[in-house]
Amino acid sequence: MTSEIKTEAAREAARLLTAAWPFGIPVDPVSIARTAGLRVLEAPLDEDTLGALIKQPGQEPTIMINQNDPENRKRFTCAHELGHWVRRSKEAEEYTTVDLRSGLSTTGDDPEEVFANEFAACLLMPEDNVRTLHAGGHNDIEMAIQLKVSREAMQFRLKNLGLTD
Repeated sequence: MTSEIKTEAAREAARLLTAAWPFGIPVDPVSIARTAGLRVLEAPLDEDTLGALIKQPGQEPTIMINQNDPENRKRFTCAHELGHWVRRSKEAEEYTTVDLRSGLSTTGDDPEEVFANEFAACLLMPEDNVRTLHAGGHNDIEMAIQLKVSREAMQFRLKNLGLTD
C-alpha cells in the first residue's frame, strides 16, 4: 500500500511541476501553491507545529507556515501541505479540514502523511534533476544547497532513489 501511495504522490508532483513550474531548480513551492489558488502565509505557530492546511467550503485554501522555522524547513512544509491539498482536491465535494504538520508527520504510519511527504520530496527534488546532479559528481551537501533543501532531506531522497545505501 505504501508503494502505491508514494507512486501516486510522485505522479502528482510531476504533474504539478509540469503545469506550474517551467523554471527548473530550485523549485519554489510557494509560487506553485499560489498559482494553484492557495494562499500561503507565515505565522508564529507553536514550536511543535511546522505548518497547516486550512480549508473550509467556499473559502480559498490556506497554507500556514511557521515563521520561526529555517527557510529549508518552510519550503518543505509548504510542499508537504500542498501535497495534502492536491490529494484532497480530487474529492468531488467541498470539505473542511485543518491539517497540522508536526514531528509526527514523519513517522510513516499515516497514509495521508506518507503521500504528503513523498509529494514534497518529489516536488522539491525532482528525480531527473537529482539523478543528473548525482551523475555529475555532486555530493549530498552540494545537491541540498542547489535544491534548497536540508541535507537530511537530500540524503533520504538519494536513498529512496537507490543512489546511496
